[in-house]
Amino acid sequence: MARGKQLSEADNINLDRCYAESDKQMKVSRRQQALLAAAGMDGPLKRWAIIKVAPNRENDVDKSLSAALIEHWLPLRKADRTMSGRRTGSPGKQIWVIAWPNYIFVKVPNIAEAWAGLAMIKHTLSVLGDGESPFFIDDASILKIKAELATLRDVPQNAGAVFAKGEKVMVEGGPFSGYPGKMIKIGEGPHEGRALVEVMIFGRIVPVELDLAHLSKS
Repeated sequence: MARGKQLSEADNINLDRCYAESDKQMKVSRRQQALLAAAGMDGPLKRWAIIKVAPNRENDVDKSLSAALIEHWLPLRKADRTMSGRRTGSPGKQIWVIAWPNYIFVKVPNIAEAWAGLAMIKHTLSVLGDGESPFFIDDASILKIKAELATLRDVPQNAGAVFAKGEKVMVEGGPFSGYPGKMIKIGEGPHEGRALVEVMIFGRIVPVELDLAHLSKS
């Protein structure tokens, strides 16, 4: 009967390689922690910016930012409760919904390490900007946006009828207030009352989803 290999005959375990891989993983982990710590630092260099996240992952990113102690804001607004994409019409039945799906405001130091730290957060896709620098928002504008959301009423069902695809529009509220844009698509069903608009920010076209209540004809 064939006998199995004795321990002395077995393939040697490359402990040096194991230790090297372990050290490599520890270094990556330490680097991630350092970059996330940089994003969460306090100081005069902190500025508000907007990150784009994967669809339906806003709450996941919100939790990750909180865990990393990174100052941020996930805007919410009140809306009529919907069922199968249709409004119930029942007064008083309102819920909090994400005001701008796929977008979260973050306040981090304007340094390379902080942006690298944000990029490491799962489901974070990009930082809105012109390709060279982020699109910054001052504290006064953030307060104004919060005040607008507190009083924003739900958009009527037929609000989208006044706009046409390809039409030039002006953003009148929210983080992109004052910027021109072009209507791409009017939301339907669960996206009713919203629209996909190409907004020109610092010479760069950025597609964003906005409330129709925040748009006017240009």
